Parts: sequence; structure tokens; C-alpha cells
Amino acid sequence: MEDRGRKNVLVVDDSALMRMLISMTIKKNIQGIAVTEAVNGADAITKMQDQDFDLILTDMVMPGMDGLQMVSAIRDSVSKTIPIVIITTKGEARERDLGLLHGADSYITKPVNAHELKETVLKFLK
Repeated sequence: MEDRGRKNVLVVDDSALMRMLISMTIKKNIQGIAVTEAVNGADAITKMQDQDFDLILTDMVMPGMDGLQMVSAIRDSVSKTIPIVIITTKGEARERDLGLLHGADSYITKPVNAHELKETVLKFLK
């Protein structure tokens, strides 16, 4: 497959299992997607210096730079337009609302539903 038209997604989560689950779900269900993983917000910001991403999917609660700090840093100094989707624990409306307030574009609840993840990724990669 050619790289032309390939979309790059950054998955940010401190849980290796969650990163793997999200990455595999995306790769299995959507063709033409390259997935890069980061272990926290600081790692994500570093990866963004070396590569352009079309979408960021991020957990909120992580050691070091958490999701809220990362979203704010990206909006302040990296990109005002790259779509950011927060992944939050089901029922934590405060966490979701804080993410949106800090500049995230949408959210997905955990446990992550494969269909919802696919639809959300496709929506932002149009």
C-alpha cells in the first residue's frame, strides 16, 4: 500500500494493554491508518515534534503530563486544529467536560467499544 493518503493517529495512554487494544482495533477496522503510541503527554509532545498526526486519542489520567495538560499544551503551542479525542472512564462527566474545556474535540468512554472507536476515528479523519 502506498503512503499517499495514509492517515497518522497518535494513541496516548500509560497502559500498554489499552494502547495495544486501541491500536489493534484501529488497524483491524480501518485501512490506510498508521498508529503511533505514546506513554503519556510528554511522550506525545515529543513524538509530535518528529511526525505530523491527523488525530490524537488520549487517556486523561496518566503519570507525568496527564491528558488535560497535554491537550492544553498542544492547543497553546503545537496545533489549534488537530482533532483530539479524550478517552475517559464511563460516568466521569467532570473529566470529560474538563477535557472539552481544555480543547479536546470529543470523547469516548471506557471500556472502549470497537464500533464507537471506528466511527469516531473515521469522523475526524474525513
